[in-house]
Amino acid sequence: MLLQLRSCLLLLLMTQPVWPIVQATYTPTFDGSQAFVYLNSQCDFGPRPPGSDNLSLCRAYIVGCMTTDGWNITLQNFTYLGVPCVNIIGRWGSSDNACLILGAHYDTRPQADQESNPTNRTKPVIGANDGASGVAVLLELACALPEEVRGSVEFVFFDAEDSGNINSWQWIVGSTYYVGQLSSDRKTTIRAMILLDMVGDTNVRLLRETSSTKSLQDYLWSIAEDIGHNGTFLDDIGASILDDHRPFLSAGIPSLDIIQHNPFPSYWHTLEDTPDKCSAGSLEIVGQVLETFVVQYANNTTSFSQDTGFLAYVPLLILLFVVCLVAYSRLRQR
Repeated sequence: MLLQLRSCLLLLLMTQPVWPIVQATYTPTFDGSQAFVYLNSQCDFGPRPPGSDNLSLCRAYIVGCMTTDGWNITLQNFTYLGVPCVNIIGRWGSSDNACLILGAHYDTRPQADQESNPTNRTKPVIGANDGASGVAVLLELACALPEEVRGSVEFVFFDAEDSGNINSWQWIVGSTYYVGQLSSDRKTTIRAMILLDMVGDTNVRLLRETSSTKSLQDYLWSIAEDIGHNGTFLDDIGASILDDHRPFLSAGIPSLDIIQHNPFPSYWHTLEDTPDKCSAGSLEIVGQVLETFVVQYANNTTSFSQDTGFLAYVPLLILLFVVCLVAYSRLRQR
């Protein structure tokens, strides 16, 4: 019986996916101070809910930053519940075949519904961390990436992510629309999607979001460890978050949500989500990991299995439990 148990355990280990071994062979140039400038500049426009003049001004700012760095911009216009919305798409060159999508939402929540003071709950939030931080990292990354790998990347700044449960709005509207416009052929060319959301907190802690594609997540987390950022990219299980990576997962595209959660920062969806809660150092850590990933990934043919995150382990854990239970029962009968 012990031999049978040993064989089952060996089979269990053999059925686990084998993750790529990542070596840090690239020195990132990502500048956290410049990323923090991008964060502050967005917040200077004020709250930026969908359809607002402030968001239009912020959109023009993002487009200006991207075009200055040589990226070609497409504005993807759509209307949701009568409100005009716009996703911003940045590509290197004219072709629409990048294998990697990097995304963040650039809108902010229309109402600070997590405020302790009820009179403040209908006021809009600045969204320094929840919105501006992810965009700031992408804008600096667009500048920092070596030109020889830029063709492998498409940047997408999603509108209408953060208005869920307000005036009948759903969450993740912009990313849902974007994925809905992808052709079947285009979906097959996208090998990975990485989302940045709430990555700028002064004491940022990034747990493993559990709906994300685990093989892709392991790849990023191994890079973080190799370059000394495993104190930020924690090897701890977080929670499942409804975020802009979900439509990509539903379309069969391996996707990863890099987000501070479980818990969210104390100022989440409040009037206190302001630039003083964020830091250039946190933006730089995330940016360095992502820059290193893009450079390494652009130069290999690694594919990521479309697993279901940590839920993929449930059947294996059940099997292990049953095997142990049977072994224990038979040992007691001797």
